[in-house]
This record gives sequence, structure tokens and C-alpha cells, in this order.
Amino acid sequence: MTTGLILSGGGARAAYQVGVMRAAIEIHGRDTLPFDVICGTSAGAINAAFIAANAHRPREGLEALYRTWRGISPGDVYDPRWRAVIGSLARIALAPLRRGERAAPRSLLDSEPLRGMLRNWLDFDAVRQNLARGALQSLCITAMDYATGTSVAFYEGGGVAPWDRIYRRGEPARLGPEHVMASAAIPILFPAQRIGDAFYGDGALRQLHPISPALKLGASRLFVIGVSTRRVDAPEMLDRRRPTIGQMAGHMLNREFIDNLEADILLAQRINALADVVGAQGHDAPGTQHIETLVITPSQPFNAIAAAYMQAQPRSMRLLFRLLGAGPQGAGASFASYLMFDGNFCARLMDLGYADTMRERDRVEAFLNV
Repeated sequence: MTTGLILSGGGARAAYQVGVMRAAIEIHGRDTLPFDVICGTSAGAINAAFIAANAHRPREGLEALYRTWRGISPGDVYDPRWRAVIGSLARIALAPLRRGERAAPRSLLDSEPLRGMLRNWLDFDAVRQNLARGALQSLCITAMDYATGTSVAFYEGGGVAPWDRIYRRGEPARLGPEHVMASAAIPILFPAQRIGDAFYGDGALRQLHPISPALKLGASRLFVIGVSTRRVDAPEMLDRRRPTIGQMAGHMLNREFIDNLEADILLAQRINALADVVGAQGHDAPGTQHIETLVITPSQPFNAIAAAYMQAQPRSMRLLFRLLGAGPQGAGASFASYLMFDGNFCARLMDLGYADTMRERDRVEAFLNV
């Protein structure tokens, strides 16, 4: 049986995945990676590529990834200087007065620092060595083609033929930092990234079936790490005030990064139930594939955690949050959490991921040690 690891997007929230993976490798108890296929989207693509590069030594790799996230700062991902942030806002405000394509604003933030960070973090030569030695079967990074609106799963390894479906396709590629940059280019916040002749944005966009690439690459068992709690606040805890731009943006990001994954997992579970019923009646269920899934999600909402760290963010970002109405309440803090590449905040998320996984130790052990 082929086991896939699904690392969803979510900006700085992806730090949670590192804590989950540290605990999973510890529970696994072996110095081998228990996953054959790794699929990463958005910031999850960063973790996916790092884990793939260390597939031959997963325990050491996860400890190194933890330290790296623990030491991250906003300046490693985007330019938080006043000149850069105010300059972007000014270009947006003055765009109607200018002419030509070059005058059009590209994004709110400059993500060029991320490119330098990825060169230091990620070793794609090591990824290919692990693919060649069999420590890993496939690595997949998803991005969206802005011209066609197609979700493109760039993959390396596995010997799987390309696929082409409505608004999604699989394309073999020699993966590199540009694929991760494209996958992590959150729309409006970060500029589109060029791969070949096309421009790509965040992989969560138009990714209607987030688990599909792993299935196409041969996985029949999926270990899925989400970045949002499934708990719904009690009615008396809800913020009933008129929503701000920041709050609305928070819900839009949650829709792209979280809801599609939840819906796809629910669909897989329904297909499993249908296949079980049909099989129990002695019939085959054409077109159905039984998919074993284990899903780890945060036990606490990230909004409350993010609110405690908003004052620690660069002053320019605090100004941007205020301008958008992304305060420490509700979806406003949710929006801010996507951009909180702060070592202390990320450490809190990683520690939460570790604790959440350890609470599920029996389930995780049974899933990984088949």
C-alpha cells in the first residue's frame, strides 16, 4: 500500500505541520520516512520539499526544519520595511493615474526575500537523490496557472503519466525553488511567479480536489495535516459587528486554504462508505477506490494565538493590518495569522501540532506502522 502525505497551505500556519510531523516520526519509531508520496501546497510546499530532501534521515530533517521555523522572521519571507509597504500601497492608490502595464500594481508585499530563503532551506539535488535511491516515490507541488485558471500539480518521480481534467492537470517537472515560490504566492499579497512562459499563483487557488494529486501518484492511504480547527465557536462568542476588509479577507483565505480540503476529505469518506455498502452486497463499485485517511487538525483556533502576537509584528505590518481592519478579533486575526512569519508564533503552532499528534498516538501508530 502506498501512503501519501498531504501538506495544505496557509502561510505561516504551515508551521503547525512541522510539529505534527515531528511527533509522527517519533511515534513511527524508525529512521525511515513512512510516506511514499508527498504533496505540498502553498507554504505546505516548503515543508514538503524540505521533508523530501531529508527522506533518508527524517528524524534529523524534522529537527532541522523545526529550528528553521523557530528562527524565521517576516523579513525572511517579504520586505517589511516602511519603504516597501508604503510604496506598494502608494502604487495601488496612484494606479488609476498612470498608464501602461508596468504601472499596474503587482501585489501588496514584495516576496523576493522568500526566494533567497528557499535557496538556503531547500536542496532539490537531495530530493532527486532520495527519489533515485527509493527513499521516496514522488514529490508534488501544486500551483495555479493565472492564464487558464487551472490547478497544476507539478510532480517528480513515480513514473506516472500526465493527466488532464477540467481545471486541473498533472505535469512532470524538474522541481526547483520557482515551483515553491509559485505555490506560495498568495494572491494580492504576493506577486505571481513565472515558470516557463506562464505565471502562477498560490496552489490553493482553484484546487477543488486537494487530495487528487496524491491519488493520481498512486497513494491509497493519506496522512492529512490541516491548518484550522474543526471546532465552531459558541453563538455567544461570535463577533456580530459589521465585518471589515481584513475579516472578509480572512474568510476568503480560509475558503481557499481550508474548506476545499475539508470537502475533499468528506467526499473520500462518502465514497469509502459507498464502496463498503456495494462490496457487502457482493458487487463491484466501478470507479471507486477505498481511501484510508488519517487527518490531524489543530485543537485550538489559530485566531486566538495570533491575537497574542500581533503587537510583536513589524510596525509596517501592524499599520497594514489596521488599514484593512484586521484586528485581534475573529477573522481579522485569522487574516493576520497567514502573514505572521514570527519565530515565537510559529513555535507555538509547532508545539501545538506536536501535542495534538501525541494525543492521537494510538491512531497515528496504527496508521503508520501497518
